[in-house]
Amino acid sequence: MKKLERARSEDAREVLDLYHAAAEAGRESGRSEWDDTYPTMDDIQADLQENGLYVLREGARIVAAISLVEPDELDGLGVSWTPARAKEACRFCLDPQMQGRGLAAEIFLSALEMLKSDGVEAVRYLCAKQNPAAFRLYTRLGHTRLEDVAWCDTEFYSFEKLL
Repeated sequence: MKKLERARSEDAREVLDLYHAAAEAGRESGRSEWDDTYPTMDDIQADLQENGLYVLREGARIVAAISLVEPDELDGLGVSWTPARAKEACRFCLDPQMQGRGLAAEIFLSALEMLKSDGVEAVRYLCAKQNPAAFRLYTRLGHTRLEDVAWCDTEFYSFEKLL
């Protein structure tokens, strides 16, 4: 299984470049809401501050990133989350050149194992309706789909996985 590691402050620029590459590829394919305004360096800095940004390296290069943070932003969206010690998984990104190889599932499962070993009981996240690949991944992994929500001018599916 692929091993995620906590990102360091010096990784911030490379993570932002990864986000931009994924946003561009997603826009070209029509499968992403990401653009030049999201995610931002401010998102990266906040995730680093919370010790919640993780990366996967291939050699010296960062090829994937995921943020595992407190689910504060998800509160108030009207989703019937299970009461539990939870984290939000967000800004999950895989280098576009590495997509389509089954790595996303392996990376996401590695993140869940990390959370479980830290005593987290549930992971919560939103999946943009415009991202069918992510939707297939989460449903294939057996995660529970909850209510659909609109947030930040985007339509989302909400998902939860009890650990």
